[in-house]
Amino acid sequence: MRLDTPLLFTFALVFVRCSAMLLASPVFGGNTPVTIRVGFATVVSAALTPVMLPHVGTVPTQLYDLGAAVVYEALIGILIGATLHALILAAQMAGAFLDIQVGLSSIQILNPQTGTPVSLFAQFKYLLAIVLLLLVNGHHAMFQAFVQSYQMSPGLGMTSLPGVKDDLVAFVGQLSLLSLQIAAPVAAVCVVVDAAAGIVNKSVPQMQAFLVTLPAKILLGILALSLGLPLLVVAIQNGVDHTFEALMRMLAGR
Repeated sequence: MRLDTPLLFTFALVFVRCSAMLLASPVFGGNTPVTIRVGFATVVSAALTPVMLPHVGTVPTQLYDLGAAVVYEALIGILIGATLHALILAAQMAGAFLDIQVGLSSIQILNPQTGTPVSLFAQFKYLLAIVLLLLVNGHHAMFQAFVQSYQMSPGLGMTSLPGVKDDLVAFVGQLSLLSLQIAAPVAAVCVVVDAAAGIVNKSVPQMQAFLVTLPAKILLGILALSLGLPLLVVAIQNGVDHTFEALMRMLAGR
């Protein structure tokens, strides 16, 4: 293929969108070395440039139009990567809720992916959700959405922003519900233990029932977490499906 201006322009736009997507994604973002991320984005962009050439459009003649095209590509890439990252954060939020219920919220460890301190179960759910995301080919779906984003018509625009806002609100609501469903088994066990401790505290006020039952609550919480791990696989799979359904609606501008 001849190296001409439309081809270079297409490569630049695809590279910007791919780089922004990888930066916002849970697998390739965070503390991933910049050289690896840039090299991977370059390889993907070079491979997809001939396919995307008919969908990019003409080369702008004004500097303003060129800057607007670059910003648009970056925003679309961030939207694709951030929606997938939001799914992982929903699992992390479920773990943080469990830490509060079980009584381990005071234990803070460093999340190497984000570089921020998080609680114990939150970190466990976060890393496990990333592994499950790779196992259910969520990263493949991300690149599929990346390719389909160029084929969407009419696509995102100023007139479609109200619809995108509604889709984002609905998407956040779905993730919040998914987070509660992930945390439900362990939270139910903790509620039962707290209820039993409350009954004991009413019967024997001299005994610190909640402190006495804390080790049992932690043990039962970990046991319930272990037994509920297969449900997390189903939750992540359903979450990936809902995430990309919502993403396709937003990219289509509906």
